[in-house]
Amino acid sequence: MIPAEYANFLVASTQASAALLGLLFVSVSIGPERVFGRQAEPGRQAQARSAFTALANVFFISFTSLIPNQPIGLVVLIIALVALSQTLSLLLLLPGLWRDRTGIWATTLFLASGAIYAYEIAMGLRLLARPGDTGALTALLLLLLGGYAVGLARAWELLGAPRGGGLLASAVGLLRARLRQTAGQKKDVPEDHVVPPPTGGG
Repeated sequence: MIPAEYANFLVASTQASAALLGLLFVSVSIGPERVFGRQAEPGRQAQARSAFTALANVFFISFTSLIPNQPIGLVVLIIALVALSQTLSLLLLLPGLWRDRTGIWATTLFLASGAIYAYEIAMGLRLLARPGDTGALTALLLLLLGGYAVGLARAWELLGAPRGGGLLASAVGLLRARLRQTAGQKKDVPEDHVVPPPTGGG
């Protein structure tokens, strides 16, 4: 039984995840062959499947948690196991992602997703043993926020947005530009160029 103080979060989470899933379906339906066609890029397949898994995980945990008098621990355990198995299936796409030079970012999100779902399994087992454990329930809801982060990041990429961003990415880009500029200046100076010594006046 979910305490009443958690109900507002779960209702809002159910509505938000349902809306985001609907938008994800719309974005994929515009050009389904680019995502699931025979010539689809591995990156797009990984983005769509990862986004759907994350948002569906949040939706079903939030929605089923609103059903009264049901074992929340067992529900979380089953849903998290399905999400983890879906995420592990993305391992088949990793070789293609590395060939597309998106392997580092994709692997990072893959590990983040796997950690979230594995921790959900741990919280599900904990709630199964102690249904009234509010600490485990609070940790579970925080994990749902992590699921939102992964799902939104993958959906944002699926729309064609660049990977990464923010202050860190800007700083790295500025540093790379400065290094390229310095390297270009060094190439402009001949290697046998010798500065003549100053001549003294007499």
